[in-house]
Amino acid sequence: MKEINISKNIADLRKRKGITQEQLAGALNISPQAISKWETNTSFPDAQTLPLIATYFEVSIDYLFYGEDYAYNDIYNKVFDKVAEHAQMSMASYEDALKIFAPAHHGISRGNLRGKNTEMHDEPAHISNENGLSLLSGKGYGALVTRKFFENVNQETVEFTQTILPTLSKKNNILVCLAIISMSNISFGEMKEKLNFEENTLREALDELIAVNVVIEKKSKHKSLGFTYEVNEMYHTCLCIIFATLEMQRYSLKGISCCMGYGDYPIQF
Repeated sequence: MKEINISKNIADLRKRKGITQEQLAGALNISPQAISKWETNTSFPDAQTLPLIATYFEVSIDYLFYGEDYAYNDIYNKVFDKVAEHAQMSMASYEDALKIFAPAHHGISRGNLRGKNTEMHDEPAHISNENGLSLLSGKGYGALVTRKFFENVNQETVEFTQTILPTLSKKNNILVCLAIISMSNISFGEMKEKLNFEENTLREALDELIAVNVVIEKKSKHKSLGFTYEVNEMYHTCLCIIFATLEMQRYSLKGISCCMGYGDYPIQF
């Protein structure tokens, strides 16, 4: 990774342009003090300001960071920087990451899954063969699993799924999990209203999920809420990915079967 030196690069660009800190501040509609802090390495421009600076000086954001533009063979650094332009784990960072994933997905099949002059489209695309699988949808889903990953699938995986899969065999349990995922620390009353369940029906589903430790029941700090519920950290991400993947497959199976194939995966038992 090249050395980042935003303060020096901004100062050099300003001096090369022959303008003062006050003039640069006026052009960017910020205070001269902010420019001074950037150039003395006291603070840094935020993600919204970096593109404005780059446009003003007619350079790339790469140049602001490194004092030079990346060559094509620095593609991994370019991808990192592109996503890192946004606030950490922001919606924009996820959206950019998915857009970057799209060309990689299409590249696996040498581009034959591309839409008309687009890198990503809402219609889902599915690649599967003996070397791995890749799923993509412009609606917000991207997943890549290589053949090597299946080497980790073994008897322990089966034991882990014995908690998740039987729990999800009942419709009410699935609905309760989805309700909890959609609203952290949801109360019994909020869930009852959200799902339009009878009290006994909701209690039965919750008791079953709590018994296998998929859902955790906690006494709320607010007495009016009584108890609140959350998905156990051990299973939260797993459930989110399961539901997202099932939804992806639900509408992809309505006619999309690009490059689908079945091969031998190195699963150990």
